[in-house]
Amino acid sequence: VDDAGAAIHAAQQALGHARRLVRTARTADAADEAAWAASPAGRVAAAPDALAALAAAADAQRAELARLLATTGGGGLADRPRLALTDALTGALVALTDLPGLRRAAHCGAPACRRRPQTCPHDLTGRPGLSAPGPTDGHRPGAALDRFVRARDRRCRFPGCRRRIPRGGELDHSRPWPAGPTSATNLTGYCTPDHRGRHQAPAWRHTLAPDGTLTVTTPTGLTATTTPPPY
Repeated sequence: VDDAGAAIHAAQQALGHARRLVRTARTADAADEAAWAASPAGRVAAAPDALAALAAAADAQRAELARLLATTGGGGLADRPRLALTDALTGALVALTDLPGLRRAAHCGAPACRRRPQTCPHDLTGRPGLSAPGPTDGHRPGAALDRFVRARDRRCRFPGCRRRIPRGGELDHSRPWPAGPTSATNLTGYCTPDHRGRHQAPAWRHTLAPDGTLTVTTPTGLTATTTPPPY
């Protein structure tokens, strides 16, 4: 009875500590979100139109925009704007596409269908449709896959962290490559410190589900899950 009472007391202490950690993480998350919303980037994102966004931008952002316009001759884009196809119920990202991609998905591939789609029965059997990009053969994801995972996760997926995912890296394989594929179901976005911790703290387990849900298990057995933010 004494041993059971001691075990219950220890469990209650661990639960209380876990609840305090969750409250602290939620408070930090709310403070980070409020700070970002009040920042120039947040005001630009909340602007109803391009003129309001330009007015809300900081001087450095305006200077960077002017530099970009001057470099590209007034409007060249390194990448086409993307359309996000999302699940209406969950808000999960299904695919990133553009107008040419929509046209390809709506055609059966026949030249006559591309010329006059209204006269074609549109047999789309075997067509890939709109979905996440396929896996990449090597360790580094291809451009389309990299773009999709970053758009799906947007911020570091470690529980309680809200840092942006840096460009040029920090997409981690849940199952190490080459045993695990370089695919959307095996890649997670982290900030640089949490990405390092992922590899330097092997007693912490990171498990990624096919739908993008990440479960982190501590050495003591406590678990926390994060899901990609809905659109």
